[in-house]
Amino acid sequence: MSTRREGTIDTAALQTITHRLRDGASHYAPEAADDAEELPDRSPGEALARAPREPVGPRAVIVDCGTSRAEGYTHVLLVSPSAELLLGSHRVSHLGLVVGRVFGVEAYKWEGNELLHVRAPGLRWEDLLSEAQDALADYLAAA
Repeated sequence: MSTRREGTIDTAALQTITHRLRDGASHYAPEAADDAEELPDRSPGEALARAPREPVGPRAVIVDCGTSRAEGYTHVLLVSPSAELLLGSHRVSHLGLVVGRVFGVEAYKWEGNELLHVRAPGLRWEDLLSEAQDALADYLAAA
């Protein structure tokens, strides 16, 4: 834990940098030839016109991973509120077992229907999320 300290800002150094940047700005100003009217193979607003991609399959069921606040657990997986609708109650009831088979997972515990706390001290959260989604995909493919 760091301690907060008081300090002063050297405004003279900031003023010197500002003046030097302003004085040398002509060296860095873009040329008229540098201004392209369009990007190659792109049209303005193209990215905004596309609809966002909806997650499907296991990525729609196990949505995110974070740090667990439950004692003895390192991660928490966020399970979609519509998981039972997507998978059926039988498959959702096995979700903890499926995640528990991921290499590095030592234990799991449910909090409600949407939070699955996991003890996996050696895994980064993005790796656990990916591995849990892959394990669910394998389980669904075998079912």
